[in-house]
Amino acid sequence: MIRTLTCRQVIAVLMDYVDGTLAASTRRGVEDHLKACAPCRDFERAYRATPGVVRRSTGARRAATSLRQLCARSLKRLPPRS
Repeated sequence: MIRTLTCRQVIAVLMDYVDGTLAASTRRGVEDHLKACAPCRDFERAYRATPGVVRRSTGARRAATSLRQLCARSLKRLPPRS
């Protein structure tokens, strides 16, 4: 008898599924569930999209000139590494 996963069980392991770190049997259970469950497929798409959204939202920003200058001055005051 094949035991199907519930939405709650799928969501609990979804990040591991997206990362490719689930055991084969669990991965198959998640895949079977995703074939039949549109809401969980939406969660999967959101999980897969999140890293790109974060990269795009933070990658284009640059620190203000005053902050960069303050950091540079602070680094110059550090003792040399041995």
